[in-house]
Amino acid sequence: MATTKQILEELKQQSYIQLPFDLTEAQIEQAIIAFFQFLDEPKEIKQVINFSIAPNHRRGDVGYQQRQADDHIYNDNKEFFHFHPAIFDRFQGYLAEQQIVANFLHQARLIWDIVYNFVLNIFTLLEPVYPGIVDKIFATSKSHILLRFLKYDWQQSGKYLAKPHYDAGSFTLAIAESCPGLRIGRDPRDLKIIKHKPNHAIFMLSSNYQKIINTSDLFPAWHDVIQLDENLIGQPFARWALVAFIDGHGVEALPRTETHKWFTT
Repeated sequence: MATTKQILEELKQQSYIQLPFDLTEAQIEQAIIAFFQFLDEPKEIKQVINFSIAPNHRRGDVGYQQRQADDHIYNDNKEFFHFHPAIFDRFQGYLAEQQIVANFLHQARLIWDIVYNFVLNIFTLLEPVYPGIVDKIFATSKSHILLRFLKYDWQQSGKYLAKPHYDAGSFTLAIAESCPGLRIGRDPRDLKIIKHKPNHAIFMLSSNYQKIINTSDLFPAWHDVIQLDENLIGQPFARWALVAFIDGHGVEALPRTETHKWFTT
């Protein structure tokens, strides 16, 4: 793990930092295979899990979602699942009957636990600089850490898979992706393709970070995802990604007019 000074210097300069992450390629592959098996299940099975761990925050939703470009403000095509361990408290009977779903959630739980400890280490390092940051996230029985499994549908090369935006939470952890395409910048003028280092996760600031870190020395990561590989066009999927969203307990999210403020077309 980097030092407190190294983390802060990179966050102040570019709003993100790549840090060593203890998750093997085999673990990632096993989890993604389980995710795609889950996606093959009928919609009535996939949609059973549906609740929120954070009623005041639109990033608190747990469960499966499908988004089509022509029927949503985000204007992108994707399927995703938000995982939180609270699922196991609510759906024991359902999981006992649905082995494909249970296997997927078991794989998700293994990764979620790694994410939990990883971000706890980061915020413990930042605690001396920003007192109270650890409790704002972890002093609750249900920490607002959501693990997102995401599948993008194909688009034309060079076109958006995810439109430019800030994430609605306070922090985002980009854990793994099937191919390059993530671009990060301060605003639309300086977006740059990020080369994801092997065995690293990308920790970045999101729109709500000032609810946790009371400073104006930092800035959130404006980012998007574009389709780079024409060979993937027409395939069953263009890209998959594994991401975690982190926020404090009891906070409210910024409106979409703020998180998508520079994107109009």
